[in-house]
Amino acid sequence: MREWLDALVIAYILAMFIRTFVLELFKIPTGSMSPTLIGDMVAMYDYDDDGDEDLVLSKGPTRIHVFYKEGDHYIRDEVINGPPLHKINRLKRKFKKRHDMIAVCKFAYWFSPPKIGDIVVFKVPLVIWDPARPIYIKRAVGPPGDNIAIHNGFLYVNGEKITSPEPLKYIRYQQVCEGILFRPTTVPPDQVYVFGDNTKNSRDSRVWGGVPLDNLKGKAFVRYWPPRQIRFLR
Repeated sequence: MREWLDALVIAYILAMFIRTFVLELFKIPTGSMSPTLIGDMVAMYDYDDDGDEDLVLSKGPTRIHVFYKEGDHYIRDEVINGPPLHKINRLKRKFKKRHDMIAVCKFAYWFSPPKIGDIVVFKVPLVIWDPARPIYIKRAVGPPGDNIAIHNGFLYVNGEKITSPEPLKYIRYQQVCEGILFRPTTVPPDQVYVFGDNTKNSRDSRVWGGVPLDNLKGKAFVRYWPPRQIRFLR
């Protein structure tokens, strides 16, 4: 029993060390990072009949949000009110609740701020603090000191159109979020700006500004659930 107890204590201490300083696991709670990460009622369905399975989010009995896939990428999206009845009936049989699970590297930002395109996990800033949702996940789009803007749906940083990492080639950001027009802005030196990939359904830095660097919990680097969707994140 003494040997077993020693082993359990060591295992517990090691697990706590890893969780505190190395690695932590999170579940995606909402659809603000779709189609990259899912936390919604979803269906894989070839909505436009082009041979590629599109990603469809349920937004109510007669409202859907479709991310159209072409090859390996989701190239555009649209919210559809009142889709054809035959498509609604097919989708009803396919919709399933899905919450992706991710692993987060906790020491990624100990010595340097996030890079453009990093998927970051952070404590919610005080300006939007909600005890029911204390942790958010978004994509870093503006490191400290950089000037960021949205032109024709594309992200611009310091006057340069951003197309890397690859998801930023296809994301089209809305300039208006919750009735607020996002204007070109310079990120404060102790903050980072973050946007959700699902620009039509993401409350982010377009509304409430930057995330203090001290609030960062780490960089999401791999999705490990669901099993068929295991992959490194970019």
